[in-house]
Amino acid sequence: MPAQPPARSDLDSGNGPGHPIDAAYPNGARIWNYQLGGKDNFRIDREASETASAMMQDIGAPTGEDAAQEGRHLLQRMVDAMLGQGIRQFLDLGSGFPNMANTHQIAHRTDPAARVVYVDLDPVVSTHSAALMAGPNVVTLNADLREPQQVLGNQRVRELLDFGEPVGILFVCMLHCLWDEEDPWAVVRAFRDAVVPGSALAISHLTDETRPQAAQQLFQLTQDLHWSTPLICRSRADIMRFFDGFTLVEPGLVFPAQWRPELNNPLRVAGDHDREGEPVPVLQGAPPAQPGEGRGSDMHLCGVGIKD
Repeated sequence: MPAQPPARSDLDSGNGPGHPIDAAYPNGARIWNYQLGGKDNFRIDREASETASAMMQDIGAPTGEDAAQEGRHLLQRMVDAMLGQGIRQFLDLGSGFPNMANTHQIAHRTDPAARVVYVDLDPVVSTHSAALMAGPNVVTLNADLREPQQVLGNQRVRELLDFGEPVGILFVCMLHCLWDEEDPWAVVRAFRDAVVPGSALAISHLTDETRPQAAQQLFQLTQDLHWSTPLICRSRADIMRFFDGFTLVEPGLVFPAQWRPELNNPLRVAGDHDREGEPVPVLQGAPPAQPGEGRGSDMHLCGVGIKD
């Protein structure tokens, strides 16, 4: 699969699909928002999402909506697992629009003093995040994580997070949006080197291991429709490289539905009740079934590692 960006003069001019607030091209953050039932998207994003999902359905692969919901359930389990290890501060990198079951909401139900930094390149995402997720233990930052010092050297980040204590680093459905020439492995290493042993790294990443044809078709669709970012499915070996310097915890690098399903504990909306008087889960629908049972993505691999 090509993993180098095409030459595009409009990207360089700031007016093309790489521009974060351009409504003429599909935007990855807005597509993800739509797939999670959000309203921060345009018609071009909805059409791109529906085209991709129709293509995936035709070849028997999980849709974008399934993957988005599954990714949110996975985020909850990963954050709760880190909390169980005593981690109380988190870097959510490439966080996207505030949707449902956000990292700080998950962390704060265990410890209201937990600290969370959200980072996204899209200024509209960051503005929405700042407005909707403001709080004494939350920082939203408009920065390019491909240049880690924009994050690690930021004064607000340094004031909120104590880098002398373990940090939970979250790259959930993010790294497959980076080209090989942008060296996502070096990006992860920079954040790894900034945190102390005992810190945790959580990754969910598209893979071409199980469905190589679908992986190639999905990548090509993002190019044909000029999505703001590619969707690059990588091999298990390439995904494992992100965990250099970390020890993977059980169950290792697996499909999302296989990662610690016993931790499933969906965030519920306080004050919003169903017929039985119980709070309603923020995420609608049950967590996806195991791959091969009709739901659940076998095109993602995920894992959590602890820094050695």
